[in-house]
Amino acid sequence: MVNLEWYRSFIAVYRVGTVSGAAEVLHLTQPAVSQHVAALESTLGTPLFQRMPRRMLPTESGKRLYTRVVTAIETLEAIPTKTASADAPLLIRLGTPMEFFSEYVLSRLPKQNETLFAIQFGLVQDLIEHLLANRIDCAIATQKVPKPELEYQLLFEENFWLVGPPGMTIPLSQDVMQADLMALEQWLRTQFWIAYSEELPIIRRFWRVIFDRRLDVNPQLVIPDLRSIRGAIAQGLGCSVLPDYLCADWIDNQQLTLILKPVKAVTNSIWLAYRKSERQSQQVTLFLDLMGVQR
Repeated sequence: MVNLEWYRSFIAVYRVGTVSGAAEVLHLTQPAVSQHVAALESTLGTPLFQRMPRRMLPTESGKRLYTRVVTAIETLEAIPTKTASADAPLLIRLGTPMEFFSEYVLSRLPKQNETLFAIQFGLVQDLIEHLLANRIDCAIATQKVPKPELEYQLLFEENFWLVGPPGMTIPLSQDVMQADLMALEQWLRTQFWIAYSEELPIIRRFWRVIFDRRLDVNPQLVIPDLRSIRGAIAQGLGCSVLPDYLCADWIDNQQLTLILKPVKAVTNSIWLAYRKSERQSQQVTLFLDLMGVQR
């Protein structure tokens, strides 16, 4: 007879990729996890992993087994949460990019509410790994990372605008900029640029959509924080491309200058990721309600 713990260890190793990592997630010893996986393989009569020097790679049998059992195991693991005392406060463990949480989510959290929030900041790939390992309940993702056990619900559509320092003199009107892209491009190439990274991921995507070519300028400042980029632009240190939720109020208050809000919008979708087995959980449904998402 197969022990439920064998399946839990198998799923943890499958997700994390190592026995040591799975043991840490499950709060077990490495030998215990290894014994569980070996016992499951012996009972099923097939190897579930290919043992590599630094990673456990699932075999085809392992992949099929994971697809068959993961939802059932996650549903069983969720039962203690769903049957907990009604008096116990609800805890939502949320992973999120720091900028989006500070500028968009924080103002929508309930005031003087008994719901508890544990916030973890990080990049999308790291947050998805934490979600798969059940370290968080849901994650705000700026891109979809395809995983069979996850679902994504659209939270927000961000639009990117080109902005500059307050009081910036723009030699072209908005109408001219939209009509004469060559003149706009030539002028922009003479400006100082502030980027999120040396690869200019946001700026180069914006540039390609607007001008249909690759940008080949070097940024004067590289700051891996969008709010700090906004502050640097406000101090007159250069231009950049920012999402509308970060710069709209600053433009209205004349703390930034709107250089270009393109007619052909440059957009990006922001998603809430959660485990399929938890789509009806209190954590997921309450957070979507707080964000005003219609399901």
